[in-house]
Amino acid sequence: MKTWHIVASLVAAAVLTLTVGLSPSRGAPAADQCPQLALGFTERQRADLAQAATYTRDQAGLPGLIAAVFVPDRGAWVCVLGVSDLETGHPLNAADRFRIASITKTFTATAVLQLVDRGKLTLADPLSRWVDWPDGNAITIRQLLNMTSGVFSYTEDPEFVRRYTEDPEGAFTARDALDIARAHEPYFAPGAGFHYSDTNYILLEQVVEKITGRPVADWIDDHIIAPLHLAHTSYPATSTLPAPFSRGYDALPPPQQPVPAEPEPSRPGTPAPQPAPSPQPGAAPARNASPSPSPAGPSLADLRDVTYSNPNYAGAAGAMVSNLADLRVWAKALAEGSLLSPAMRRELLRTTPIAPNAGVSYGLGIADWGGWLGHNGTILGYNAAMFYEPKTGSVIVVETNRSSLTSDTATPLFTELAKSVRS
Repeated sequence: MKTWHIVASLVAAAVLTLTVGLSPSRGAPAADQCPQLALGFTERQRADLAQAATYTRDQAGLPGLIAAVFVPDRGAWVCVLGVSDLETGHPLNAADRFRIASITKTFTATAVLQLVDRGKLTLADPLSRWVDWPDGNAITIRQLLNMTSGVFSYTEDPEFVRRYTEDPEGAFTARDALDIARAHEPYFAPGAGFHYSDTNYILLEQVVEKITGRPVADWIDDHIIAPLHLAHTSYPATSTLPAPFSRGYDALPPPQQPVPAEPEPSRPGTPAPQPAPSPQPGAAPARNASPSPSPAGPSLADLRDVTYSNPNYAGAAGAMVSNLADLRVWAKALAEGSLLSPAMRRELLRTTPIAPNAGVSYGLGIADWGGWLGHNGTILGYNAAMFYEPKTGSVIVVETNRSSLTSDTATPLFTELAKSVRS
């Protein structure tokens, strides 16, 4: 069997050129083969991986899906199914960029921990030191990072959901998000529980910008993206995406019915407890759950294109864009804390259970899903999951180009892929 060094080289060369030929007509993608890359693993494992990916795509009615598994000394497997553009029928490509939604939180949290390493703040600092906020003297930086602050998530506000769903490109600012959250009572007193809240990371965005005097995107560019050479990762300032990218789709919402806010991280999926990471979070299904994507619902021809979205709706909680190659690198760097001091690496992985007997816990912007470390994310049009297993050095990445604020197909598929490579 080829050594991992050879496998890694082949993957690096191949992963940017994998495509699947499809009919150019709008509608269901033609039957295609999965995987496009398979090195190592047993025949049974490869069959199980392919079955999980194709089942998810078919059952959830996804225009396109990318799933990849990399296990040192055992194999590399990449599956690219469907199209990136329903109008033209352009095939999805492994190099395509996707909105990664709440996986953005892993970058924001790392930025905060880097500032702690530089002595600019501490995890025990009260929020009020940087931002005027109700109970700000009792809320700490750590509690914002690990979702124990009790602060209401603006993405669970029905009016916000209606506004974002109806007009993804509409005007919105971080101040709007904070005003929405401020108008709601907290879930609990600071430190008294766990509730996934996107507002926590909008507040952390304010903290980073107060300390550095620059947009949080600048710090992430200079201190995370550049050192790791993540050439396909960005924090967009506008609704457009850098090419190449996959378009994103969602079903039309029922007339005059508000779309509920996304599930929170509680059932793993990048952290996705009860209502998982909202618009950019990723709802997380129960551990060891079988893939159970939502019914396909409307045919692909009835989906609406929601590719263009004002990044300020998600901000530091979910605005970023990336692709498979970069997420593979980031999954490992994040989990190993390669851009942090040893002390901050330990703090990163001090986790809090998201719910009793959930099998998933949340650290400082990172989830521990039964030993797999990473995050998931959901936003209009896109859904992703990115996890790393320290014991084996394995990485699993899933990206899809169809999603509502409440759906999550990437996380259940991740759990199935993880089970397949462990069998």
